[in-house]
Formats: sequence, C-alpha cells, structure tokens
Amino acid sequence: MREKIVACLSASILFALSMQLAAAPAAPVLTYSTSGFTVTASWTRVPGATEYKLNYAPYPCAGPNSISSLNVGSDTSFSATLWNGAAFYIAVQAGDKQGFSEYSNIEYFIISQSSADLTGNWGMVETAGPNSCGIGAGLQNNYITAINQAGTFLTAQLETGLLKGSLAGNTLKLSGTLQDAGTNRAYKLYLTVSPDGREVSGSASWKLTSSHYKCSGVSSITGLRQY
Repeated sequence: MREKIVACLSASILFALSMQLAAAPAAPVLTYSTSGFTVTASWTRVPGATEYKLNYAPYPCAGPNSISSLNVGSDTSFSATLWNGAAFYIAVQAGDKQGFSEYSNIEYFIISQSSADLTGNWGMVETAGPNSCGIGAGLQNNYITAINQAGTFLTAQLETGLLKGSLAGNTLKLSGTLQDAGTNRAYKLYLTVSPDGREVSGSASWKLTSSHYKCSGVSSITGLRQY
C-alpha cells in the first residue's frame, strides 16, 4: 500500500524531501480510529519536534495536486467529523526550525455507514493479544453471540453474559460484565461493520477479577453473520 501511494504522490514527496535539512526530526508513527463519521488520527511524539503537519489526499489517489496539509502545532492527535463515503489517505510529518521530517507510515480510511439490521446469530473469533493474565498471544476462542437491534441500540447475548451498546455509522460499541468459572470480565468491544452488514471486525479490551487475582488484556475480534 505504501508503495502505491508513494508512487502516486512521488512528485510531491520528492519536492518536500528536497526542502529538508539533514537535521530535520525523525518521522512519527501514525495510527487512526473511526467512530461513526468521526476519524481520529494520532501519532507518536518525536523528540525535538516543535510542530506536526497532517497531510491528506483523496482515496483513490488523484495525483500530487490533490494533497492538502494542516499544521496542528504541537498536538499529537486530530479529529474530524466527515460524511458517509469519505475516503482519504493520511500521513504526518514532524517539524522543527530545521524543517519537516519524511512522511510517517501512510494510512487510508473509508467512512462507510451500515444501514443493515444486525439482529441475528454471529459466529465470533477472538484472538488474544498482549495481556497480564498469562493467556498466550494468538490463542483463539470461537463462540456464538445473539445480537438484537432496536434502532441504534443493541444487545449481544453470550453464554457468559449480556453486552449492551450502540451503533453509530459503521461503528458498533458494546460493553458489559461477563461471568465464568468464578471470574468477572469487564468487557468493551469496538467493532466496524462491513457495508453489507455481514461482517464485523475490531478489538476488545477487558479486565479479569476474581477472589485471587486481577489482570487485563486486549484481543482482536472478527465476526460473521450466521444464516
């Protein structure tokens, strides 16, 4: 993906790099998240940098002349509320009095609102990520959850408890406490719904508590509607 956008925007990038001095800051690392129609870009703080520039261009690429930029000062995040179907490349540069860095990693996003009713049974796959519970990273758990939707309000019934939440645009948020084998799991899910309403993907954060220990972790989640 980076090769495609760099090739597409090469004229602009080469010009920008020609204006930099050798002592310009290192490039930051960019991440982003979406919630409904709102996208938030965040990046790492670079030692010595005094300002940051957020660069954006339409996706698919429309050439170097389509690139715009926004100086966000010393902030390391920026949020904007867009529209259904909005699609952009984004990249960040760090700057100081010597000039601006190279581009960060280049990401792209598409704001897509799902109009589908998510009511039904869903086959979910949860893959363990970093955690303090001793659960091996990459360990997978497969389960079925029954989702009921009324407007933008949703519930998800699991074997170990009920989660409640809402749908905003294509972003599904669910939270609740699950109980299993003497443990309580405070659970938060953030899922993106595919435009056709047949798939979800995202992440979960959780905290386990029992009479003997406390620990926490994160997981990645994928789901497919069952017919």
